[in-house]
Amino acid sequence: HEKMDEKDRQIAELQLQLEQRDGNAKQQFQQLDGKIQKLDGKVDRKFQQLDGNVKQQFRQLDGRVGHLQDLMHHTREFTVTNFSQMKGNDRNWTSDPFHYSFMQGYKFKFWLYFSCGTWMGVHLFLLPGEHDDRLLWPIKCTASIQILNQKEDRNHIEESQSWEWNRPTRQTYREISKILYSSLSTQAHLKGDCLRCKLRITIKI
Repeated sequence: HEKMDEKDRQIAELQLQLEQRDGNAKQQFQQLDGKIQKLDGKVDRKFQQLDGNVKQQFRQLDGRVGHLQDLMHHTREFTVTNFSQMKGNDRNWTSDPFHYSFMQGYKFKFWLYFSCGTWMGVHLFLLPGEHDDRLLWPIKCTASIQILNQKEDRNHIEESQSWEWNRPTRQTYREISKILYSSLSTQAHLKGDCLRCKLRITIKI
């Protein structure tokens, strides 16, 4: 009986030790699980913060790209007076003195050549500019010219031309179109002996 009592006592002690170890293991597991959950929460918040920052940066970049695209479109209007005198005397007319495609942009000049014959030539000059070092070259340029109907906003005469330009070392020009005098209406396009032109320049890098 004494041997049986000793064995029972040993078994009881072992069971108690196992229960204590099991309790300690459960407590350690709970503590570890709590730490993991806290870490997961920190990681989630960090990713949310990074995601918000990335989205904000993309929005800012998208805005800058949109702004740059807007800058790549340039529109100017010009008025040529005394048209009847210009076309009969083999004359030149230029926008005085020049203009930029945008602030600190590409330097252009608009040029009309009035022949003594039956047409006028429409040209665009690209000139060496003060900001060329900071600009991208070459550029793909599309120039559209409208001879405006001054009587109503329709039936404008429109021509366009595209080409590539390298950085200029001197002023160079391209012809947009030759426009026949016979295509111009005295009442619409030459109201008051004035010719009104709208030039649109589109630049792509």
